[in-house]
Amino acid sequence: MAHPRPQPHPPRFRERPRPHRPGRSFALVNGLTFALHLLLVCTAEDLMAARVLGEINLGVVALLAQGSLLLWTAARYDRAAHEEEAAYHATEEPS
Repeated sequence: MAHPRPQPHPPRFRERPRPHRPGRSFALVNGLTFALHLLLVCTAEDLMAARVLGEINLGVVALLAQGSLLLWTAARYDRAAHEEEAAYHATEEPS
């Protein structure tokens, strides 16, 4: 007795794209920023301790810039993931 042939999955499962993951550029941008900040903190203490405005020094400004860059890149990749998901669901056939 022959085994029945397995039925292929419906097209929506075969054509489903991989989930969006932050790419190399996300890690590269934020990793280089962190490395630069760490390098400056360890080697240029006098520069990072320079006062900018009142009690705020250059190290605090650099840390805020690094945090802002991290949040901006994370929001950018999150938005790209939602756009890919919305485009996938727009082309999906109703069941």
